[in-house]
Amino acid sequence: MSHTERRIPIRTCVICRKKRQRNELLRIVRTPEGLVMFDKAARMNGRGAYVCGDAGHLDMSDPSAGIDALGRGRLKSALRANLDDTTVKQLGEAIASHLTEL
Repeated sequence: MSHTERRIPIRTCVICRKKRQRNELLRIVRTPEGLVMFDKAARMNGRGAYVCGDAGHLDMSDPSAGIDALGRGRLKSALRANLDDTTVKQLGEAIASHLTEL
């Protein structure tokens, strides 16, 4: 690899396990303070996990429903954090809002 070529980071969706370029995934982070939130810029400090935005992990007809049960368990494991209903609802709304902006 020459100095002008840049390596494209590859990440794995914690829910469906598909590998994709980092800029195609959405990052969810557990901050050092213990808060779980959507990281729009993908640069926040803390433990991060990546999720596909187009794979149906989020019920777009009802974003307040949040991430489905399977995804919720895998996200909980990846972040090593408890995800209560309020947090999942806020994540769902933030991700849905971001996806409609695109």
